[in-house]
Amino acid sequence: MGIHKQSFSVRIRAAGWLWQRLTGVGLVLFLALHFWVQHMPTGFLATAEEYAGIMREFGMADQRYVDAIADGAIREALPEEHVITYDKVTERLANPLWKGIDIMLLVFAALHGMNGLYNVMGDYLRSSGARRAALGGAVLLFLGVTVQGIVSIMSAGLR
Repeated sequence: MGIHKQSFSVRIRAAGWLWQRLTGVGLVLFLALHFWVQHMPTGFLATAEEYAGIMREFGMADQRYVDAIADGAIREALPEEHVITYDKVTERLANPLWKGIDIMLLVFAALHGMNGLYNVMGDYLRSSGARRAALGGAVLLFLGVTVQGIVSIMSAGLR
């Protein structure tokens, strides 16, 4: 019985090791896609002219915005700079492909973090009861944050 229990534990730890590597690869892939779209001029970023138009609209709506620009808290875009704006993000997230990519980034990051947290808890929590309680709380937090993130991504871009 003891040998069987030990081999099960070894298989669980091996699966966790493999899962950490697989989610790490997924993170690199989806983070690279996210970074490329959000930070490179791919059409999903506002041009300096579009951003200047947004700044004018805000300036007409609220003097505090004009003051923030004058104080240097908000700066104008440089001539060739591309800026992340709400409109461009919602335009991108109207496409189901990009919603899927952002959801996969969220899920891989959450699973990778959860697996890492599980490993840390196994290293530092000696009591099986404390480990189970901490893991249960972490799973609830993981599920809550992941579901909220997916709902946010799915609702973005709807007009």
